[in-house]
Amino acid sequence: MIFNTWEFGVFAVLFFFVYWILTPARARLWVLVAGGVIFYLASVPIYTLLIVSLAAITYVVGKLLVSIPEEQQAKRRALLAAGIAASLGALVYFKDSNFFLTGFEQLCPRGCGHFTLSIVVPLALSFFTFEFVHFLVDVYLGKIREVRLREFALFAMFFPTLVAGPIKRYQNFVPQIPRIVRPDSLIFTAGVYRVVMGLAKKMIIADSMTPLTQPLLTPSPLYHSAGYWVGMMAYTAKIYFDFTGYSDIAIGLSAMLGFQILENFDRPYWSTNISEFWRRWHISLSSWIRDYIFIPLGGSRGGKARTIANLTMVMALAGLWHGAAWHFVVWGLWHGAGLGAHRIWSRLPVKEAFARLPIVHPLSVAFTFLFVAFGWVLFASPTLPTARAVYLSLVGGHT
Repeated sequence: MIFNTWEFGVFAVLFFFVYWILTPARARLWVLVAGGVIFYLASVPIYTLLIVSLAAITYVVGKLLVSIPEEQQAKRRALLAAGIAASLGALVYFKDSNFFLTGFEQLCPRGCGHFTLSIVVPLALSFFTFEFVHFLVDVYLGKIREVRLREFALFAMFFPTLVAGPIKRYQNFVPQIPRIVRPDSLIFTAGVYRVVMGLAKKMIIADSMTPLTQPLLTPSPLYHSAGYWVGMMAYTAKIYFDFTGYSDIAIGLSAMLGFQILENFDRPYWSTNISEFWRRWHISLSSWIRDYIFIPLGGSRGGKARTIANLTMVMALAGLWHGAAWHFVVWGLWHGAGLGAHRIWSRLPVKEAFARLPIVHPLSVAFTFLFVAFGWVLFASPTLPTARAVYLSLVGGHT
């Protein structure tokens, strides 16, 4: 079920009536869990078994990690690895199998055959996988010291954040559960406003940009260079209003249900550098990547070369997370290179003197915006050759 459909509208009206009017306060938690199951069943029903199974595995592993003394590190590490492997294994199988099989075919001698699988990716697989991994890692590190079934069930099946995030943190979400009370009229109205604005961003602005992005999908000599520039800027607007629209809907629905979900975007296109952009774009994803991939890889602790290598690897993985194709990987590498270049520049002595010039701030915003916009070409184009053709056309070359 997707937010911008009439089915979800009917579901939401009926659910809020049942949740706030018919359900006693002590049962609201389980009604929310049931709502998440119904919400997920409306997509591909059989895949509800997948999310329930992965949630059960994650819960059991979490309970075991809490119960095993910290002195038994080998056993705790093995459990952590098994729990993470279950979620990441499902993610890799459903999202990346064909990517790796296609790569294998290209390396394989003649006669290997065709191995592509017919796979439908489960709704929200990436988001609940990241939440489960975060939960297990933080239990292992002692940041979560108590695991209860009803709280974890709601954390796993909270439907406003299932589709497109924001990616929740267990420690921020669970303390709100005992305090579920009907929001006052001001908070509820603000939630409704947020939902309406999110739908407007998605359906009025983002969707209206789609026809203008066609040159990025199917380059043709029929388009002039200006058409490609319009297409790139249209996609830059489309992806922002699409993502922020879904986040606004999720945050607004959560407020109407009595929960506060952290903001996910903070005017990222006004960033003065690419590092700042990633602190303001899809904040829950950026912070997850930092905490659970970049820092465990060594973060900035291994010197300049190691830091740049870690940034590049992390962003390549982020690209692969968005989609199992080389153009997503190269998009990640594009941002990894930008983050590495900014890391080098920010440590040069001349940087401080340069930053004091009045013209630098607007130029920095413009340059960062164009860097991100050029990167979106890789994200939008279906293949690398298509992206190459678009880039040539942007600079007046031939496709």
